[in-house]
Amino acid sequence: MLADRHDWAFDFKAQSVSRCLADEFDVQIAYVRDQPDLSSMDLDLLYVFFWGETYHREFDLDPSRVVKEISSHRWANESDYGYLTPAQAARKYLADAGTITSTSKRLLNTFAPYREVHYTPNGFDPDIFRPVGRRSGALRIGWAGDRNDRCKGLDDILIPAAGEEFELHVAGGEFDRNEMREFYNSIDVICVASTAEGTPFPLLEGMACGCFAVAVDVGIVPEVVQSGINGLVVKRKVAAFRKAFRWCAENLEQVRAMGQQNADAMLRTRTWDRVSIYWREALQAACDGIEG
Repeated sequence: MLADRHDWAFDFKAQSVSRCLADEFDVQIAYVRDQPDLSSMDLDLLYVFFWGETYHREFDLDPSRVVKEISSHRWANESDYGYLTPAQAARKYLADAGTITSTSKRLLNTFAPYREVHYTPNGFDPDIFRPVGRRSGALRIGWAGDRNDRCKGLDDILIPAAGEEFELHVAGGEFDRNEMREFYNSIDVICVASTAEGTPFPLLEGMACGCFAVAVDVGIVPEVVQSGINGLVVKRKVAAFRKAFRWCAENLEQVRAMGQQNADAMLRTRTWDRVSIYWREALQAACDGIEG
């Protein structure tokens, strides 16, 4: 499995999948940042987590042995990747892989006309991300992610929406995973204002810790958030988030009750053990497709 760097989202995913599928697959994790010699590894399959990754192309690998994951919409709305249509993105970024996976049903349906796509949803580790204690006091709103990534909407949407009226707490990559559990448990609401993410991990992890979601309609949001029930799905506008924050403040008891229900639902449906069946099926299909 080829991740971008140590101790970040793709690395944690690789470790989790490796653990869940250890009975059938011997997984090695390599990192693009380390510039690994892929030709020296005895590989049946290479799983490339980032659809836009090209590092592995230096090693002239048989595409039938390469699996690529589509986990974001950056190909459509960021200049670095070309503002592409799905058809153009498939031709430019997916032709080097024999098997394609997707972390959201939205992305699966987007690329299904151009490639066969296997659904491989992301999960969370319940030993780490779980409710701890009871929430109390005034409404606390939170956001987590790479604060330097402009697609996330922290500076242009969430900070202005919170203004001086609401507490917005930010985890910008400075916490380890246990500290992130404490962060999620310290807030009532987890926000997603991204334009590009397929599966915002803070959404899954925050909900697993008992947070209510206020999110734009991106990636897996429709899969896990029912607006008005366990969260609010809003337009990507300052005014829409501010209105949602006011509703949360006025209905804080309901927000906290729905947050606990989110934790229960995530535990039933989204742990890595629960979703690993999809990964197993996708990797089995990739093995079946190997040429020679």
